[in-house]
Amino acid sequence: MWIAIAVISGIASLAGYAFFQHSSPDTVAFVLTFAAGAILTMLADTMMPEAYEHGGKLVGVVTTFGFAVAYVIRTLD
Repeated sequence: MWIAIAVISGIASLAGYAFFQHSSPDTVAFVLTFAAGAILTMLADTMMPEAYEHGGKLVGVVTTFGFAVAYVIRTLD
């Protein structure tokens, strides 16, 4: 399974490089923001089992929203 994950990740990385090599900075920023949100959601779902147990499936979304609010507060500061 880990070999398959490594191969698929490598192919996805190559495809991302090929498709976004000449993209605008705004497009790259959008893709990176989307990826960061996905990572935060995955971490909340798998790395915080007690929160997931008590909060249900919304833990990932709420955690990501919390990081977004923290970013906005930091930006406005």
